[in-house]
Amino acid sequence: MNILQNQVDWILSGGLCVYPTTTQPALGCLPLPEYLNLLYSVKKRSPNKPVSIGVVNLEQASDYVEIPTGLESFLSHFERGAITVLLPGKKELDTRLGTKGVAVRVLDHPIARDLVKQTGPLSATSANISGTDPLKSCYEAALELGGRDAGIDWIDAISQGGLPSTLISWPLQIGLNASRAPKILREGIIPIREVMSAWKNPI
Repeated sequence: MNILQNQVDWILSGGLCVYPTTTQPALGCLPLPEYLNLLYSVKKRSPNKPVSIGVVNLEQASDYVEIPTGLESFLSHFERGAITVLLPGKKELDTRLGTKGVAVRVLDHPIARDLVKQTGPLSATSANISGTDPLKSCYEAALELGGRDAGIDWIDAISQGGLPSTLISWPLQIGLNASRAPKILREGIIPIREVMSAWKNPI
């Protein structure tokens, strides 16, 4: 029996779903314009602030972004899900997924991984109204955002809370502006010094 079938069907029919991650509950939808419209509306989020996508592995993100050589090895320094990486987009996407690349997070929570195996990549933004503190309970987070009346389902689970994933921009490899190290866009659960140490000491 697929215990996530109701949530999978809800998402595939265009709904939003709050699901657990190893940090904070995430608000998931298919990364398509009509579904992002609802997500941005319930979060009261500025369209100038892109959302990340959550995947089960880097290969699942390959329809959206270029997967650089060495990225998987670099990420193996850290617990899965602790790093979100801004990567070059493969095609023109909704600008709410990013204008200079798409932020990709390989999910670690077993429920989240099971979910995206069935739905494909989902938005992985925090499940809260912009500017408010995230809750740990997916149920409580969904209700705060309006619940099923607002098009939001949830998985009955608790996230551990704490700091979000650390967001980095993968260095450019070509061109006059090529960078030689990741740029830290948001320091989260992984400190900057650990990111730079991993970069300098490849596996």
